Amino acid sequence: MCGAPLREPEAESIPVPVAPAPAHDHVDVPVVPAEAAAAATRDHVDFSHGTFHAAVIGAQYNYASAPTPVTPADTWPQLRAVRRLTLGVRPVRRFGDEPTLPPYVRRDADDVLDRIVEERLRTGGLVVVTGEPLSGKSRTAWAALRRVGGGVRTRVHNAQPGTDLRGLPTALRGRDRSGNHVVWLDDLEGHLGEQGLTAGLLAQCVHEGVLVLATMRDAAYDDRRFGDGPTARVLSGASTVQLTCHWSEAERARLAEAADPRLVDARRHRGTLGVTQFLAVGPELWEEWLRAGRSLARKRGHELVRAAVDLARCGVTAAVPLEALTTLTGPWLDEALEWAVRPRLGAVGLLVRGEGTGTWRASGPLVADALRSPDLSPLKHDQWVRATEEAQKHSPDDLDDVVRAGRAALRALGEAGDGNAMNTLGILASLAGDHTDARFWYERLADQNRIWGTFLFARYLAGRGEHAEAIRYYEAAAGAGNPVAVHDIGPFLLTRAEHWLAQAAEAGSKPAATQLTALRKALADIPATVKE
Repeated sequence: MCGAPLREPEAESIPVPVAPAPAHDHVDVPVVPAEAAAAATRDHVDFSHGTFHAAVIGAQYNYASAPTPVTPADTWPQLRAVRRLTLGVRPVRRFGDEPTLPPYVRRDADDVLDRIVEERLRTGGLVVVTGEPLSGKSRTAWAALRRVGGGVRTRVHNAQPGTDLRGLPTALRGRDRSGNHVVWLDDLEGHLGEQGLTAGLLAQCVHEGVLVLATMRDAAYDDRRFGDGPTARVLSGASTVQLTCHWSEAERARLAEAADPRLVDARRHRGTLGVTQFLAVGPELWEEWLRAGRSLARKRGHELVRAAVDLARCGVTAAVPLEALTTLTGPWLDEALEWAVRPRLGAVGLLVRGEGTGTWRASGPLVADALRSPDLSPLKHDQWVRATEEAQKHSPDDLDDVVRAGRAALRALGEAGDGNAMNTLGILASLAGDHTDARFWYERLADQNRIWGTFLFARYLAGRGEHAEAIRYYEAAAGAGNPVAVHDIGPFLLTRAEHWLAQAAEAGSKPAATQLTALRKALADIPATVKE
């Protein structure tokens, strides 16, 4: 670099790099008077007493950001006016006029948490509710604050993750100290850092007697709590309460006292899920499944899950083999199943494995919503019949419930004259052993539909052993042109002839014995006959 070096200035100066230049360039820099240099600011660049023989380039960089202002503490919302869903509390599915969230069910940790929150409201400090994902951290922390926070006397600053918190001390100055002021930090890991909650800022909050109430996942807490880093220094001063997704017997007993239908559903349908997991993941499953029905890419997966959901709506609680749910095979089935079983929110998929190898059922939260939703069309007659077949094969204990539900669901249609409903009501009544009701529906169907109604009634009568009346209705159906009745009536009459010839042969009739032998030989050559 050409040119004389800078002399030590009398006033404070900042060295400036000098760019190389050809030797023939000469620049005379005016000398700045000493008194002017002394009056300069700290970041003043002083070239006094410098002589340069080249072009001079100066660069100055300033790195600074002012804290984002936080609204004054006495303007923060009152505790009772804050909506829970803005605090990180997950929404819960609701149908009808239910409140936004179900009533809070007390947790075993509440007594300890209440004492800690009450103390920190007096002294200031950090309280962190930790736990597994979906363990109810936000709802539990907020419920504690509502119980001990004093309602109108407490104001809350709800900071979203990434919010600049450096303005808190300024916001707290001059506040009305007769009330409580709380800083709410949901998912605390998103609030740690230079512009967030630091050890210094926490110390100022404690000095001001302000409660910082936070939630944090167990894994995030463990990653940041230990060591000598800045976040560890923050968390080392916290009072913590830990939650779990798995409720104790006492917690489940308190749940059993709740009347809210969503909590009742949690008792009945959660399976291996925790109560809070069940409530949180339900809306996620429901929304994704409904949207998949409108997506060509997920249509097969939607239909696979729909079959399982409909079986559950009928009352089949057992898991069933895949072939009971779909006719898909190969890659189509693999893709649909992979999508259906993927856990949502790390908790559960749309389908869950059953106890038997290769069996599946719809997940509990999805079933609960399907049973209560007005969005799904009523189950059709053939779905009830199929449900009874699957229950008989895979879930015998459910059969009575399926039959009872089907009869109740289809009765209005049957009374309105729907033939399919009347036939199914006859089948369901037979399975229930209510043959008076079964006969009522079949007889009504026969009066309404001469071709198929009479045939179905004939088949029912034959199954009941009422052969004489069955023959009459078989003949009526065949005469009306029913092709199945035409095929069935001959073999049926032959089996009746065999019965009576056997009776006569046993009574000693030789002609009957001869005819019986010939008939049985003929019957053996018939591929299929109508059973009595």
